[in-house]
Amino acid sequence: MFLMTAAIAHAEARDANSVDGRFDIGGRFIQLTCLGAGAPTVVVDAGMGTAPAEDPGWRVIAARVAEHTRICLYDRAGLGASDAAPERVRTSADAAADLRKVLEEAKVAGPYLLVGHSIGGLHAQVFASLYPEDTAGLVLVSSTHPDQIVTWLSVLPSPVPDEEKPVTEARNFLTAMAKDPAKNEERLDFKASAAQARAFRSLGSRPLVIATHSVNYRMVPGLSEPLAVKLEAATQAMQRDLLARSSRAKQNISRTAGHGLPHEDPAFVVDNILEAVGMARK
Repeated sequence: MFLMTAAIAHAEARDANSVDGRFDIGGRFIQLTCLGAGAPTVVVDAGMGTAPAEDPGWRVIAARVAEHTRICLYDRAGLGASDAAPERVRTSADAAADLRKVLEEAKVAGPYLLVGHSIGGLHAQVFASLYPEDTAGLVLVSSTHPDQIVTWLSVLPSPVPDEEKPVTEARNFLTAMAKDPAKNEERLDFKASAAQARAFRSLGSRPLVIATHSVNYRMVPGLSEPLAVKLEAATQAMQRDLLARSSRAKQNISRTAGHGLPHEDPAFVVDNILEAVGMARK
């Protein structure tokens, strides 16, 4: 009888904490989906162009995490069911402000364990810097580093006639990303956002879990192997650098999955999130 009563109580708690809708954050609406029960509340900020509330990969991850604690999937402005922002150019600080406002409007109490994949990791770092009292910890999943574009460009050789086409394409892509927000689908000013993320110094003793893609991942298809290895070594070094942001930091590296960890190895992402949940509860 006690076990049955406890199970019913747990199910009722999960239902009471469920959220699925669009919330007004000041004349425009942002989609937020939450399920599960428990603290800390995990909040997912996905990669460029990804709306996690509708994304099959993130929904699978959320269902597994919800068995242990509350988790929320947040669609940034202009993605999924969220309205576009009026600004022509956006920054990580804008994304962080939207997230904080929609959580407030949905009455989802913090502090939050932020999970950021790729560019979402840069936004999560800025959120932690701007709203430290609302941040229980971070899980950075193959996260963008503030110095990422500058570092990658420094690894690529100087332009020469008849260079490999992948080198030219990679240099042109990174240069455009750094200079022109119109070159990405969310109109993100990467240079300004990176500067905002550099202001993030420390979580103190709050947990930080770095979930890194495999060292065998190759960012630029067709690039010569020596240069590809050098580029990945620089990326792995930046991932290790993020560990300095907390006195309770841990890095886990996937054996096989590339940058698309949430879809290539969702179990790995779940394990990293639950590890951070356990650290936060201690």
